[in-house]
Amino acid sequence: MKMKEIRNANDALFEKAYALYEISFPEIERRDREDNIRLLQRKDFRFSALLTDEGDFCGLAAYWDNGEFLYIEHLCTEPALRGRGLGTEALELFKNTSKEVLLEIDPPKDALSERRKAFYERCGFSYFDEVHMHPAYREGDPPHPLNVMAYPGRPDGKTLRKLASYIEKEVFGRK
Repeated sequence: MKMKEIRNANDALFEKAYALYEISFPEIERRDREDNIRLLQRKDFRFSALLTDEGDFCGLAAYWDNGEFLYIEHLCTEPALRGRGLGTEALELFKNTSKEVLLEIDPPKDALSERRKAFYERCGFSYFDEVHMHPAYREGDPPHPLNVMAYPGRPDGKTLRKLASYIEKEVFGRK
């Protein structure tokens, strides 16, 4: 698997990636199209297509690289290809960097969120049980509670504060 960074909306992979993004995440957990296009110009933001070794589109990784850590904001694979290990392969790409990798999950309170937590743990990520409030993507929506997971090592309060500050100031541009 490889990642191909998408730097403008005219890239042939943008439409495929954005369509997958829209069906994979509820509206409250994603940006609108114009916001995503605007972010493509940011040096610290990556909207990347996941491609099989044969070059076929199979998923999306939207993440931030602040120089110190990678924050995976959104990661998903094509629904028809799920269960084939592509998510694990994608996470390996992140884990093979020299940076700490951080991501957020819904608090594990039902079967789906428990499975998602277990998936990331099988991939080597450690869970931090303190919930933090992720800012809303759209005006008028409430912030939503999430838990942080990290690789390598175990996240702690310092990790949570560092990520929350980065999200607030850089990802959402709120001071």
